[in-house]
Amino acid sequence: MNTPRVPRVAIIGCGSYGAEHARFLSTCPGVKLHAVADIAPERAQDFAARYGAGYATADVAKIWADPDIDAVWICTQHDTHAPLAEAAAAAGKNFFLEKPLALTLADCDRIVAAVERSGVIAASGFKLRFFPAVVAAKQFLTKPTLTIAQVIDDHWPSDFWANDPVKGGGNVLSQGCHMVDTVLHLHPTPPVKVYAAGGNRHHPTRDIVDTASITLTFADGAVATVAVGDCGVPPHSSKFALQQSDGVRSFSLYNRLNSIMTREDKQVTEHPAWPEKGADVIDAPFIAAVAAGGPSPVTVQSARRTSAVVLAAVESIKTGRAIDLTSAPYAAAMQG
Repeated sequence: MNTPRVPRVAIIGCGSYGAEHARFLSTCPGVKLHAVADIAPERAQDFAARYGAGYATADVAKIWADPDIDAVWICTQHDTHAPLAEAAAAAGKNFFLEKPLALTLADCDRIVAAVERSGVIAASGFKLRFFPAVVAAKQFLTKPTLTIAQVIDDHWPSDFWANDPVKGGGNVLSQGCHMVDTVLHLHPTPPVKVYAAGGNRHHPTRDIVDTASITLTFADGAVATVAVGDCGVPPHSSKFALQQSDGVRSFSLYNRLNSIMTREDKQVTEHPAWPEKGADVIDAPFIAAVAAGGPSPVTVQSARRTSAVVLAAVESIKTGRAIDLTSAPYAAAMQG
């Protein structure tokens, strides 16, 4: 009997995000870390040695041309996502793309078009959807009326690459997308309107939005408020927190969304906390999708919707207007 071939994978981008995935991929029996690539040759070599990759390269074209590679993890700065995703799709490589999908609607559209044109399996890195407490919350309360959520981090240095307006977009675009995606995931109908207030409170040398209070209205009338900023982690609720109510039941997600407390019939239940999940929580579903030929666990279409909502919130902050998500240029992305 023939032994099934173990899928071979590659990582592009040997920084901190790449390392998160490499720690899992290098030990997962279902895949072989075949190659790594980075614009800095020495960093790629060190990364390959640390995680046991077959080879390292500074030439990403070698990854696209390698017939043994079945899937690629793209873990680079945000402004490179669209061209790398297009190249992966053109080469017929399934790919996992770290969040956010991109920093502009045009780049998001480029990625979606490339995937739909090529038929490759592509996923975006919104791992919070897969946290066990979030899964339990979605099962417990299916039609929320009111959502209050936050992703509030400690201060990011102004010279941090993610605060570069081109490479990273700043905290609201770079990290706020995590909680916006989770809120969208927990609602059964699409968002139709966004209004936001905020601005740049802590990084005067950067042309970014670093603080936002975002209010979303959904097609079924539900509303959500998402607070985003790098102004100091709240000591009780933690960096990531979310609560929902439907008029009868409610829950609170806290402890970085690893713990859940539910309330029903005025009875409160505090459930045991789950351990913090690493990259495996999203890498494993993507590997399974590649092995099965699909579907993607986090489609690029749904990731485009998340980026579109955050971009609309930034537009609302800058203009002082509520943004209609059912009109151009956002309407097409709301079908994610």
